[in-house]
Amino acid sequence: MKPFIKQLIYTLGSLSLVLSLSACDMEMPSIANLPDGGGRFSTSSLRLPARKISQSESVKMAKTQGSRFGVDTALVLGVITQESGFNANAVSPVGAMGLMQLMPSTVKHIKSASPVRIASAFEPSQNVAAGTWYLRSLYNQFQGYPEERRWQFALASYNGGIGRVSNAITKVSKATGKSRTQVTWSEVSPYMPRETRNYVPAVMSHRTYYRQHLTRV
Repeated sequence: MKPFIKQLIYTLGSLSLVLSLSACDMEMPSIANLPDGGGRFSTSSLRLPARKISQSESVKMAKTQGSRFGVDTALVLGVITQESGFNANAVSPVGAMGLMQLMPSTVKHIKSASPVRIASAFEPSQNVAAGTWYLRSLYNQFQGYPEERRWQFALASYNGGIGRVSNAITKVSKATGKSRTQVTWSEVSPYMPRETRNYVPAVMSHRTYYRQHLTRV
């Protein structure tokens, strides 16, 4: 094989790898199926049948792990609603798994940095424990911000990546002359992907619903 052909094959192979890694990094857990049937996740890649978790079991897990890691039960349920629609076997097009749609790289990070034992992202209690810990760890990165804003930025980071959120905060801070802790979600939102812009208010809306109805479920 001629040298320039070898080089061309090598270059194309390297470019393919870079693009695949970028896509994995860019695409975080998708906004998954809601009761209206407009779901966007797929179970086809792993051929897993849908496995809906009951209301009572979901609330029990959310309460247990929310209490364990200092996250509002209603917020945990809001994330589960938006991420998987309570389907424990949900798999996104980019490989996010389970109730709280954890990416393989996120699972690896959680295993090394948290007290959570997660053998399978499709095991409901392990998934909720891992996802709740991870959400809380993102919240902890935004010290100095007002409480509600910390959760908004944590949710945006959960969906779109903390690096993207941090960069957006920096851009707004430089453009407005505000300190980083004065920057609001509404100012950061335009810099985020459309999915993340929709994701944060959707989860917060779910949280409001569960706060109002939690005693009935």
